Amino acid sequence: MFGEQYFATRKKLGVVVHNTRELARNLGLEIAGFSEESELLEGLENPFLFVVSGEVNAGKSTLINGLFGEELCKVNVLPETERVLWYRFGEEEHNEEITEILEERYRPIDFLSDFNIVDTPGTNSVVRGHQTITESFLPVADLVLFVFPVSNPWGAATWDFIERFPEELKGKVAFVLQQKDLRDENELAIIIEHMRELARQKMGEAPDVFAVSGKMAMEAKLRHPFEGRIWKKSGYPELESFISRIVTNSPSRRQVLREVRDVTSKVLRRIENEIDSSSDSLARKMRVVCDLELEIDHHRDAYGSEFEEKLTSLGEIFLAEGEKSQEVLREKMAVWASLKSLFRRDETPSEIEKSLSSTVESAIGVMTEDEAEELRKLCGKHWSEICPRIVEEVELEPPQVDGGEVNQGGARQHFVRRMARAARKSVVKLKMRSLLEMQLDSRRRVLQRFVVGTLLALSLGGGLGAAGLHPYSWIAISVAFVLGALGIVQAQGSGVELVKWFQERLQRSEEVFAEMLSMEYREGVRDYFKEYGVLFEIVRRQLIKSKAEIKPRQKEWNELFLELKAIEQEL
Repeated sequence: MFGEQYFATRKKLGVVVHNTRELARNLGLEIAGFSEESELLEGLENPFLFVVSGEVNAGKSTLINGLFGEELCKVNVLPETERVLWYRFGEEEHNEEITEILEERYRPIDFLSDFNIVDTPGTNSVVRGHQTITESFLPVADLVLFVFPVSNPWGAATWDFIERFPEELKGKVAFVLQQKDLRDENELAIIIEHMRELARQKMGEAPDVFAVSGKMAMEAKLRHPFEGRIWKKSGYPELESFISRIVTNSPSRRQVLREVRDVTSKVLRRIENEIDSSSDSLARKMRVVCDLELEIDHHRDAYGSEFEEKLTSLGEIFLAEGEKSQEVLREKMAVWASLKSLFRRDETPSEIEKSLSSTVESAIGVMTEDEAEELRKLCGKHWSEICPRIVEEVELEPPQVDGGEVNQGGARQHFVRRMARAARKSVVKLKMRSLLEMQLDSRRRVLQRFVVGTLLALSLGGGLGAAGLHPYSWIAISVAFVLGALGIVQAQGSGVELVKWFQERLQRSEEVFAEMLSMEYREGVRDYFKEYGVLFEIVRRQLIKSKAEIKPRQKEWNELFLELKAIEQEL
């Protein structure tokens, strides 16, 4: 088709315009004069307007059919065009009568999207008004083809018409000499030269003159395969090359391309500014979030500066609960309880460890309940203070707490349970049970010796008494009573010593317990603030999402900019 280079450039520019408009819409930019309905952008898609004029039966319809390879216009020896016919593209074939002498014909033929054809009845038409309508198309036409029959190219009506509109036709007119197959080359050369000379007289310049045969052109195009020899002989290749040059080099059309390019370039600059502004705004908002997160670190560090006092409290809780276990141990060290422990398994160490770990766990749980509530209030106060800043400076709706996107109540419970479990584990790690078992086993062995000695002495005294050796019998019984008394004294003394040892052990373990639990306490506080920091992470993710949306837009802008630069080179 004609002007492929021009249409390729126009198509590329149209794609750039469309994509630029979409990019601007995605960025929320309202740009006046850049909508699909704008006059300038609509002008970009305006089809080329070809006006075909000449006397009745000069071969205008045949010329048109040969150019486009379609039976667009009826051809007959009698005048077929009684009206001015404006051929335009339409999805469905139909005709619209504009006036009695002007008819618009819509056809679903692709080339009509780019080229509109005005087929006139003839400059010598007797129908009133034909010439007036034909004249109205001249100022807006891109190309006017005057068709002359080779049998008589000197018709006065056509030449008079040309003479009246030299300015309107300047630079966009060509003469077509139809039915060249009826003359030889020498005759055609003479006729063409006379036509050029007459044109210089009538309009001050000699337009291009083409001798063609529409009949041969249609024959070549309708053959399968295409008949190149006949096509070349028809004279149409030279005419089509001329039309392509007119289409490609049309000053008015190229001016429209330049104007659309300039408008698009301005819009791209606005889009670039908007993208840069959005990027700068996001960077500023991200800095605000970083500053807010630093405030969390400050609060956490400030809370941790009071840890020495918390550490002392942890040890005191352990020692206080240990004193309760000490009372249990004191009861187990009584003489009768000690005697019973000699004849059955002593569960005192496991009972004391279980009791101590249970009471310590409960006491630490109560303490951390208060600590967790204090943390909740601290974070809640901080969040209520910075929410207005998030709305104002970050321009986002702050996430909801407790029932929203972050559950601080759950973080509080987790902190309490964590500390309670850590307290129980810390008691076990002190190995109080195993050490106490060793002390009790040692005491038990000593007491067992006294019991065995007492029983042996009693047995010996009984045996000697049965043998009638009464003085010796009483001596053995006395020894048994002495050993029993010493055993009781030993039991009481060793019990007191064991309780004292246990007390000293508890005191020595106080600091160790506090140190072991302090690590968990620090981690718990850190995790609580980390959970609180999720609120800021939600805000950060929204900003990152916005930043991620800018990247493809920046890439799209770069591509559009390069495409527009390439189009500028073509223009």
